[in-house]
Amino acid sequence: MKKYMWAGIILAATMLVSCGGLQTFTFDQLHPAEVTFPEQVRTIAVVNHAPSIPSPKKNLLTLGKLEGDGKVLAETLAGGLADSRYFNQVIISDSVLTQERTGGELIPQAVVDSLTQVLGADMILSVDQIQLLTAKKEIYYPGFVPLAAFDLKIRPVVRAYVPSRLMPVMTLAKVDSLLWDFTPALSDYNVVNEASNHAAYTLVNQLVPHWGNADRIYFDGGNPDMRDAAVSLREGDWQEAGRIWTNLYNSLKKGKMKSRAAFNMALACEVQGQMEDANSWIEKARKSASPGSEEERAATFYAAILQDRTKDFLKLNLQMRRFGNNFN
Repeated sequence: MKKYMWAGIILAATMLVSCGGLQTFTFDQLHPAEVTFPEQVRTIAVVNHAPSIPSPKKNLLTLGKLEGDGKVLAETLAGGLADSRYFNQVIISDSVLTQERTGGELIPQAVVDSLTQVLGADMILSVDQIQLLTAKKEIYYPGFVPLAAFDLKIRPVVRAYVPSRLMPVMTLAKVDSLLWDFTPALSDYNVVNEASNHAAYTLVNQLVPHWGNADRIYFDGGNPDMRDAAVSLREGDWQEAGRIWTNLYNSLKKGKMKSRAAFNMALACEVQGQMEDANSWIEKARKSASPGSEEERAATFYAAILQDRTKDFLKLNLQMRRFGNNFN
């Protein structure tokens, strides 16, 4: 959803600014997990506690309720967590202790204590259930024939347990959606396997910090200094670009170029993880801009983005403390 919002915002911003004034920029950014684990949680075990299901049929497509494959979800989740290298060790377990129970039932404390001791784990992640809801949906585009689509809603239930605690310390049960072309080749087998794998990758992003693309805008052109700085930006030399923008800002008393230089400096600070400086520079960009100008609207828009990113950064500092707050 965010990707489409960004595309619309960037398009709108581009239309607001005069020709040659605004460019788009994409970079890799570390995003925080929804869950923050204590630093001492270094080894985790993923167990399949979901009820067993019959083998999904390849010649049948069910519209309505289905159950996902707990084994597929548990294995893919363990693999994704291991690949993230956030924990020292990730263990996958298909212990019968966790599979003799019905889906959704909590694991007793005695079982948790036993599993953590046997597996040498600090925490147990239990895949308890994967609820699927399928439906046929028509998508309408003006001037086109309605398209038949297959709408799939996925709700995995994953709980975290630690030794000596009676209740789970965390439960994740967020609903996600997928939309596919409605084709004769689609079957329960495709749906169950794809949904179970997709749920695992979604859960990884909720459980550990993860990299993703961030789209931003910056001002280009207008004078030789701005053009030189833009070249340094595209080459990844943020120190040189920042030096040029700072000198330009300090050399001007007022005007749109002063605001644009400050705006670009806010971007340079954000990319380098200097969030306090980024917020300071975007405020300077707003104060330097003429009321109602393109520069003021761009700065106001970016200030809201930086506020959200600053909150993320505070969370990341907690989550990355185990690595000495090294975000690379």
